[in-house]
Amino acid sequence: MSIFVSSTQKEILLRKGDTGNIYFTSIPKDKAYNVYLSIYDPDNDKILKEIQATEFVQAVGQAYFGIDENFSNSLPVGEWVYYLKICADGSEDTIIPRIYTEDGEIIVESAPKFTVLNKGVEGD
Repeated sequence: MSIFVSSTQKEILLRKGDTGNIYFTSIPKDKAYNVYLSIYDPDNDKILKEIQATEFVQAVGQAYFGIDENFSNSLPVGEWVYYLKICADGSEDTIIPRIYTEDGEIIVESAPKFTVLNKGVEGD
């Protein structure tokens, strides 16, 4: 497995063709959400790819994305950002990057990095 997710979930890094799992924790547990991950090109204001979580465990607020070879091969090489959205009962809420208020001021966090590296070997 060659997918690296930093401990703070501020960066995801993978190599084209590789497989693995990406987990997100601390997702609200109040509904049975559909969870979506998008890889976004901020320079062109375009979603490059979007996938739905393979599984959302409501009891613990954890979403799991299984990344297969086809998906990782379909990603363009480069440094992008990612977004995470939860959807249920007609509502849609982007939870990464966060937007919140602090001392009456609106805080908009930067989107975390999603880096795709070149494939280095074919394998089977």
